[in-house]
Amino acid sequence: MFTVEIRINGAMIAHIYGRNIAPLPNGKTRYEYEYYEAETRKVQNGSVEHLREAGIVPLVSSILNDVSHDN
Repeated sequence: MFTVEIRINGAMIAHIYGRNIAPLPNGKTRYEYEYYEAETRKVQNGSVEHLREAGIVPLVSSILNDVSHDN
């Protein structure tokens, strides 16, 4: 499990909870996430596929990209 907080001037504006669900046949891993936006109290759930060896930054980028496309 991992968490990411996004803050502006120390105030949290968004939070991501994520967890590794399962390896996939294509060599990637499925991650489920919950994105919480503090100001609107919006909660969004989803999942992304990610190559674990690529690291956390591309994973978080994929999640934020997924969230922004659902708005």
